[in-house]
Amino acid sequence: GMQYLTQKLFGIVMKESDLKENERWDVVDNDRASAIKKFEFIKEDDGQELGIVYFDLHPREGKYNHAAHFTVRCGCEIRGSESHPNETEYQLPIVALVCNLSPPQPHNGSVAILSHSEVETLFHEFGHGLHSLLSRTSFQHLSGTRTAMDFVETPSHLMEYYVWDKDFLNIIGRHYQTGSQIPTQNLESLIKSRNVFKSIEVQSQCAYATFDQTIFGPPEKWLGGSINFKSGISTTDLFASLHKSNGLLYADNTHWHSKFGHLVTYGAGYYSYLYASIFSADLWNTCFNSGEAAFSRSAGNRYWNEVLVHGGSKDPNEMLKAMLGRQPRVDSYFQTLS
Repeated sequence: GMQYLTQKLFGIVMKESDLKENERWDVVDNDRASAIKKFEFIKEDDGQELGIVYFDLHPREGKYNHAAHFTVRCGCEIRGSESHPNETEYQLPIVALVCNLSPPQPHNGSVAILSHSEVETLFHEFGHGLHSLLSRTSFQHLSGTRTAMDFVETPSHLMEYYVWDKDFLNIIGRHYQTGSQIPTQNLESLIKSRNVFKSIEVQSQCAYATFDQTIFGPPEKWLGGSINFKSGISTTDLFASLHKSNGLLYADNTHWHSKFGHLVTYGAGYYSYLYASIFSADLWNTCFNSGEAAFSRSAGNRYWNEVLVHGGSKDPNEMLKAMLGRQPRVDSYFQTLS
């Protein structure tokens, strides 16, 4: 599915290549083949190399147990030699997508059969990967996902739309033995299920974002003017209070937020997941959501040249306006909630 999409949208070929021993990070037994896959991304029209993506998709002992995109090496311009200081060349990006998807099983011919939710996770991370891979910036600290926190989740959310698209699901959703497509009724039921409990999900995201903003804000706002928890309220009290004030169920005497990893990696910026959903919905409905437009080379190239290529070197408002032909609107996002 990813190979099909990159070829259709961007004219890019994903070519699998041999993984060298010194590229592995899953070494447990040198005699065992690595589960990591390495793909070179190459423009099909002129053979230009664009970068490398490693896919480490299945769990193993001691491995990072979530899903994430990691930039091993950012793309950037690098100076020429001392004898030619004014000459520059471009350092190609190297990206790793790390997930913990259902592993291959012997009873089904060692094929990995993924749930729809897992496919959505994979394409979310792939959206980040494409952002890092296809940006072309002068400085590495502006490469790909090193962009405004408010905007960084937009490409990943946009890729999620494909795994809810009927035409795309008919391409990737085939039986691993017979090749038959998902029955129409099942497919339609799956697509309709996207909005089941959607309002609760959004309300929960609002509560999480508010919690994140509050604990990274001025302590006097919630600790009663003291950083001593004994004289203020605890984070657990705050988390419970926000759930109840947002009409969400809360299990007393629990502290789910203590494993909320985004409080570290997205401190004071978790709201961006919900905020970026507005932009991705507008991009999808305006530029891609009309049958063949979902796989349009024209739309894909515009998205690459107006959005992805800039990484964090251009104001997201300007990128979105150039892509949409207007300022972004919230209407499309509201439609996804109904």
